Amino acid sequence: MMEYIYPAFERGRIMKKELLWALRDYSYSALQLQYADYPNGILSGCGIRVEDYYLCVEPGIIKCQEFVFLITGEERVEYSPTERCISLKFRLIEKEVLPDYTRYVTEFILDENLERQPNEVEICRFKLKTGARLRTEYKDFYDIETEYDTVNLAHATWAAAGENTLSKEVTDYFARKVLECENAEDKDIYFSYFLLQSKEAIRFEIIKDYIIQKTGEKGNTISVNTETAFHKLEEILESIRRGRDIYGEGKERSGRRMVILD
Repeated sequence: MMEYIYPAFERGRIMKKELLWALRDYSYSALQLQYADYPNGILSGCGIRVEDYYLCVEPGIIKCQEFVFLITGEERVEYSPTERCISLKFRLIEKEVLPDYTRYVTEFILDENLERQPNEVEICRFKLKTGARLRTEYKDFYDIETEYDTVNLAHATWAAAGENTLSKEVTDYFARKVLECENAEDKDIYFSYFLLQSKEAIRFEIIKDYIIQKTGEKGNTISVNTETAFHKLEEILESIRRGRDIYGEGKERSGRRMVILD
């Protein structure tokens, strides 16, 4: 038998310490359990905007070293042009286990080392020329990975159930571009709707399966990881725009169909 205690929040009632402990333990445990099978990475939020010479990381949720961190306020990191590729990382600096609590010390830091250590999560990367400013607005899907002066999200460490995956912002951008295409097939449209309606990053196995279906290659003959998936989606988007499959063969279309869910 299990017992659950939840305090009654009513005027005039005194909160006993046992009730406060129950509420504390429940909220903490729920968050850790929800993401127990997720790898290290961004779970939600952590969008990037640029203000003068600061990278501003919006509130979000990050899992690092098996602990889920809530980023409750905006974090600002100053940057400068180096003409070298720089990674903005979330880093767990210190973990100290004490009798009454566990203390975590973290930071957002710019690093020229693009490799991730076990205590690091990549938020974005960029290469900035002298006299230029970073931008977060993209001309097209391919532009997300433009080499210079662009906040690159293609390599961001995002987490979904079971494994790392592509950034939610990247897959949403892909979906919107597909929906702009008159030549999009039904399966492309449905996949795009699925990407947009999801509140979390999409499981990578779903992205990989879509790529395999679009390229026509067998699952055991194609190697797709989060680093190559972006370029595969870029190729797929261009093939949809041309009205041809990824091998250049034409496709017959009977027109777009709308699905209405009541």
